Amino acid sequence: EAANARLDARTTFFAQTSHELRTPLNAILGFAEMMRNSVFGPLPARYQEYAGLIHEGGRNLSLIVDDVLDLARLEAGRYEIYRDVVSLTDLAAEAVQFMKDEAARKSVELELGNPDDDVEAFADSKAVRQIALNLISNGLKFTPAGGRVTVTAMDAQGGALLAVSDTGVGIGPEELTRLSRAFEQGEAGKRQKGAGLGLSVVRAFAELHGGRRDIESREGGGSTIAVFFPEERKQGA
Repeated sequence: EAANARLDARTTFFAQTSHELRTPLNAILGFAEMMRNSVFGPLPARYQEYAGLIHEGGRNLSLIVDDVLDLARLEAGRYEIYRDVVSLTDLAAEAVQFMKDEAARKSVELELGNPDDDVEAFADSKAVRQIALNLISNGLKFTPAGGRVTVTAMDAQGGALLAVSDTGVGIGPEELTRLSRAFEQGEAGKRQKGAGLGLSVVRAFAELHGGRRDIESREGGGSTIAVFFPEERKQGA
């Protein structure tokens, strides 16, 4: 009971903190977008660049805030998903579009694999978006300039896969087991000074769908992280 009470208090704290952070974040994002688009008149090129960096930083912070709240709810068993047949391809394309500015700034090519395929999954659309954004953010973080990050939706036996591949630094075999725990990172992650939340959130969302998260990587050879979404089970099947 004491442990549950502490978990409840932590979840409430994260929810309240996330709400308090979102209000100023929304203002930062909104005004940065207005400046970037020169809504009230043109800005010097350097100021437009700064507005773009503010907007990008705000979006990244917003993703972290969402991860903190989602992970707290997931650990407390309070995150409910609402599964339906969704276009995994469309959701992947939306995530690629959302992250394209960050990729361009880092000189990394961000692309959608198999864009002409319409792959469907039985999944919660909000969770899929969070999975895709986290995987793309992770790929961009560890891919050097001139590299590539590819997001692919594909049919698989018994369901569908969302996979993100990169040409980054890769993950050594001894580090793979550490990456399932919240706030745990490999050596490359520590150098990037990330929070270590993204892959934990991805794994938790995958398991909540009855699926799994798989990582294929070798140090120095890039990584592919895939999430499997099981197909809808008919009653009596």
